[in-house]
Amino acid sequence: MIWIKMKKTYSIRSVILTLMISEVFVAIIVTGFLWYSNGKSAVDTLSRNLSAEIELRIEERIIAVLDSAKLHASNQANVFAKKLITIGSNDQKDLTLGYQKGVLDQYPQITTLFTCSPQGELFGLQRSKSGGYLELESEAGKPGLREILPDGKAIFIDDFNATERPWYKESMAKQRAGWTPVYHFPGVPQLGMTSYEVIEGQNGVELISGCDLTLGPLNQFLSELNTSEHSEIVLLDDEGALVASSALDSFTEVKATENEGVSYKRVLGVNSQAPIIRQAVDHLTRLHGGAPSRWADKGTVEMDSEDGGIYISWLTINLDEEERWVSLLAIPRSDLTMEVSQRTRYTAIAFLILILITIPLVWRTAEGITRPVMELNQGLDLISQFKITDSDMGQNFRPSRLRELNEMQSRMHSMRHALTSFEKYVPSRVVRKLVTEDKVAVPGMEEAKACIFFSDIVGFTNVAETLDPDQLVKLGGEYLEGMSQQIHQHGGILDKFIGDAIMAFWIAELDGKRVTSKACHTALLSQQSLKVLREDWLKRDLPALRARIGLHTGPVRVGNIGSSSRLNYTILGDSVNLASRLEGINKIYGTEIITSGEVQEIAGNEFHFRKLDQVAVKGRRKGGAIYELVCLSESATQHQIEIAQIHESALDEYIAGNFDVAMNTFRKLQDLDPEDKPSKLLIDRCEQLVAQPPEEWNGVISLDRNIKDNG
Repeated sequence: MIWIKMKKTYSIRSVILTLMISEVFVAIIVTGFLWYSNGKSAVDTLSRNLSAEIELRIEERIIAVLDSAKLHASNQANVFAKKLITIGSNDQKDLTLGYQKGVLDQYPQITTLFTCSPQGELFGLQRSKSGGYLELESEAGKPGLREILPDGKAIFIDDFNATERPWYKESMAKQRAGWTPVYHFPGVPQLGMTSYEVIEGQNGVELISGCDLTLGPLNQFLSELNTSEHSEIVLLDDEGALVASSALDSFTEVKATENEGVSYKRVLGVNSQAPIIRQAVDHLTRLHGGAPSRWADKGTVEMDSEDGGIYISWLTINLDEEERWVSLLAIPRSDLTMEVSQRTRYTAIAFLILILITIPLVWRTAEGITRPVMELNQGLDLISQFKITDSDMGQNFRPSRLRELNEMQSRMHSMRHALTSFEKYVPSRVVRKLVTEDKVAVPGMEEAKACIFFSDIVGFTNVAETLDPDQLVKLGGEYLEGMSQQIHQHGGILDKFIGDAIMAFWIAELDGKRVTSKACHTALLSQQSLKVLREDWLKRDLPALRARIGLHTGPVRVGNIGSSSRLNYTILGDSVNLASRLEGINKIYGTEIITSGEVQEIAGNEFHFRKLDQVAVKGRRKGGAIYELVCLSESATQHQIEIAQIHESALDEYIAGNFDVAMNTFRKLQDLDPEDKPSKLLIDRCEQLVAQPPEEWNGVISLDRNIKDNG
């Protein structure tokens, strides 16, 4: 053995000191990161839970408020419907007013309770600005409204017409109970809506019972619900107009001419006084491509902003079959992470202090390790010089309290004693078909058309190395059971298990269309059953197996092959090899199911395919198109269809030799789906072909190497 002395070496003390301080720094960084990320995760969870709780409270409050108006509109209608008060009876007006006053006294959010005939004769009670009540009367067929003040004086409003009110038009048109859209109450700086109920007689609507409800209390309720200092909550209608707002800005004054006075206009969410609401509504509008009527029923998103980001949560609240609102909560990200950031800073300061305290301790620890090592080094140096007497060694060796070093010291002293002594001497499947046909199996094969199915587990070698044999057998059995069931359920013949691989086939009776369809169904359902199995495996801490599948329909030789004592019912032919190769090249394209062009040509109308490439697999000189089997045609999403169309368009340019155009088109796919491996693969290939143009080009790439799963 040749010993080489290193030119550059390091002292143990400096190495230990460097390593220990580095470990402390790394621990601090990792701990700080985990603290912050866990805190951020906790904040995200808290935000979701808090927003869900707030949305539930908002929904409950809205339903409670609206139900009160709906209830009393209905109750008043029942009073007249059951003849407790006679419709149109002047003698019973006091009884009607008494009932209406009792309702208004009990429910401050209700401003008006009234009845109206189909001819426009209105009678009701309205809460006045001064705190009392106004009697409302209008005559049938005549415009105008008489307001009778508490002192008996009357005011006549000549521009009022009951038959032009929103509640009248909707109730007469629908002839059933309902709500008007939100509108501004005339003469009052408040938004509201009307709940109406109809009493039907022999000739249609006999009476309309209405209840006006102001939405002002909802503004106050939302302002009291604010979750943080800068958060805001609003209610929006389907068109994006504010119904209620914690910023109290659901409508604005519009000054016309001096004679006309002041009118009021509803405010859109994108024009809210609260900047965070403007940004949130604008973001969701762009995200969903329109007003709240086009938004998802509920959801949460985060958006970037100049102030660091906004957490947005929204929920749809259905008032009836036609009317709905959206509650929207917007919280600045800084409000949520403020405490986490502050605690992270405090933690960093604490760790910095800890480092300053740790350095002397680390120095002392390094000293405790290096001192005996240096003494051992000195002793070994003396022994190497054969200076082994007590006078040579001296008396400065102090035993170490570290076990390993103490044992090394003991071994060195034993070696010295041995050398001292030594110095004195020397100077220094198929069975079912046979039963049905009542045949005896004999060797022989015949020509047929078949769809061949090959599948293989992704990364099975690594799985086999990490599991004990019992677990591996059980896991493999569950996988093979799930795949086999799909093959059997769709009439396939399970040929053999080749380790973790499965070979199956369907023999065509006519043109191969039905068996190809069955094989495609089997492939898709096999992947779906594997998805269910993976969820169960993960719960049991087992590897989540994935499979790749290859399908090809073509001519084969089918029958019994073997000896007189042992036969195997199987298929042979180039089609079998091609199906096996197609299964293997899934790994190249990052896909789960690859089929030949023959499969796509037969089943293209029933299933959604994506043309991947033009290849010549090993063993075949002639190339052909290969396809990814995605899903049933009826289940294909617009995104999947768009991906397939763009990919095929790019592939046409690629086959034509227009590599630059093809590459740019493939890059559009990467913009749509950055994780799409086929387009990335073809981009790389186009770049190579642009850099080194082929002398002859037919659009076919040769895959002439074995395809193995190393992962």
